[in-house]
Amino acid sequence: MIELKNVVKKYHNGKNMRIVLDDLSFKINHKESIAIEGRSGSGKTTLLNIITGVDGNFEGTYQFGDFNLSQMPSRNRCVLRLEKLGIVTQQFDLLDDRPVFDNVATAIKHLKLNRNDQKKRIAKTLEYVGLKGYEKKRIKQLSGGEMQRVAIARALVKDSKVIIADEPTGSLDEQTREEILNLFKKMISDGTQFIIVTHDFEVSKICDKIYLLENGKLKEKEVIV
Repeated sequence: MIELKNVVKKYHNGKNMRIVLDDLSFKINHKESIAIEGRSGSGKTTLLNIITGVDGNFEGTYQFGDFNLSQMPSRNRCVLRLEKLGIVTQQFDLLDDRPVFDNVATAIKHLKLNRNDQKKRIAKTLEYVGLKGYEKKRIKQLSGGEMQRVAIARALVKDSKVIIADEPTGSLDEQTREEILNLFKKMISDGTQFIIVTHDFEVSKICDKIYLLENGKLKEKEVIV
């Protein structure tokens, strides 16, 4: 369960102040996936930074399961992010000069698995995302869709409680977007929980709920599909 209560986020620039999140409150239940929409500059990235524990400088409370992140030191938030959250971005954020195996392995270094167990876990995850046998391929050899699958595998391999996806199909063509959406649907069906920021309604509608971030607050949208 993720719950934000009365969250306020302000940015100061000299004597000027801008309120980006204004007394924002919402709750995501266990196994519930949500999409967050909003115009550019509405505060979506700011909200994701709070949810992922990157930004602890805000007013209000943020509860992630048994953890109160609003009272947690930066180092502890970093550990929580490493262990509990998977992150998928529009630009993939992969190590271009390293093979697929190394990219996925970065997510489970903290588990200190022996080499054989590590190889088994990575192979199983790559097969799940449709990249069986890709361990030795270099990132530069891959298509955009394949790179996004590697990023998804990296998020999945550590058994993340929640996957945060920031415009995950924004760099993909229509056919590849459809393939990634089908993978997301499979993951949701298998119990993965998503928080997806997107401008794409086709992405939003795979989630249980859709929210609009507007004027510093999240409002649930009533959607007729």
